[in-house]
Amino acid sequence: MKRLALLLPIAALSGCMMIDSISPEVRLGDQVHALNDEVRWGRVDLAAQRVAPSHRAAFVASHRAWGSEVHVADADVTNMDLGLEGGRAASYVNYSWIDEHTMELRATTVRQIWRGENEGFVLVSEEILSGDEALLPGVPRAEAAEGAVSDEGAITSGDEEASEPVAQASSTRPVDAQGMR
Repeated sequence: MKRLALLLPIAALSGCMMIDSISPEVRLGDQVHALNDEVRWGRVDLAAQRVAPSHRAAFVASHRAWGSEVHVADADVTNMDLGLEGGRAASYVNYSWIDEHTMELRATTVRQIWRGENEGFVLVSEEILSGDEALLPGVPRAEAAEGAVSDEGAITSGDEEASEPVAQASSTRPVDAQGMR
């Protein structure tokens, strides 16, 4: 019994130390992939738990059609940046999706802004970088300024390019299920 009483606090402390050793990059990656996986499969209610309370109503409204009127074929996280001002981070996601009314394959690239909170990250905003805006009604299109996607497909930060290119979404012309425009 004494051994158990001694081992229990040691096990608890080692578990806390393991959690503390997880890097911010890994924590952000976990949140980004989990949120995008949840919305891809129409589980907006679960994804909303990863969204800041101040942005939650707008998030749910803009993703309301996902899983019913919008079928997300693929959500590809192409880049993450932890170097934003104010302890914020960004993720860049290319969505390939089908409008259930027209059965056309479309593409949209989105930037998600995250804020560090309680040993993790919460989503605080989204904006459309390129592609079809119908995926996220009410979500603004990004200004062609700092942090925009250049013609070469690289995320730019002022005059510098990010180290990882981002695959461009197709133009706003819809593509049908056979890939025809």
